[in-house]
This record gives sequence, structure tokens and C-alpha cells, in this order.
Amino acid sequence: MMWPYWYGGSFGVWGWVLMLVHAVLWVGIVALGVYLVARALRHSGMGPAPERVETPLEILRRRYAAGEISSEDYQRMKEELKHD
Repeated sequence: MMWPYWYGGSFGVWGWVLMLVHAVLWVGIVALGVYLVARALRHSGMGPAPERVETPLEILRRRYAAGEISSEDYQRMKEELKHD
């Protein structure tokens, strides 16, 4: 009896090779998709916000508002910061 396909109805070795190539191709497509989504989220501002660093004047104002330094110390330090 003659089969209508190669190798008696199977693809032989080429079937395994093509399945492996197909699997690697799909893994690559999924990995590329994950990379592109992660990159888009990182650059769109939807990711975590970068930590903001307080300026010396903001630190001084916060300390004065919290009562850590007196009015005289605040004025003196403020003038020193302006000259730097």
C-alpha cells in the first residue's frame, strides 16, 4: 500500500527539526513581546517614579517648619546658602 505522504505518513527527521525551529521561533516572539511591553512601561512614566532629592533650601525650610532650628538660625543658614 502506498502512503500519500513521505516516509509512510510522517515527516521523518524533518518533522522534529521543524517542530524545534517552530518552538524556538515562538519563544523568541513571546520574549520580544515581553521586552517591548516592559520597555514601553518604563519609558511611559507608568513605572515607579524616580526618587526626588531635596535641595538644601528645602531641607532648611522643612527643619524650620518642624521647629528643629530657630528663626535666627534659619535666616543665617538661608543667607549662607544664597551665597554658595
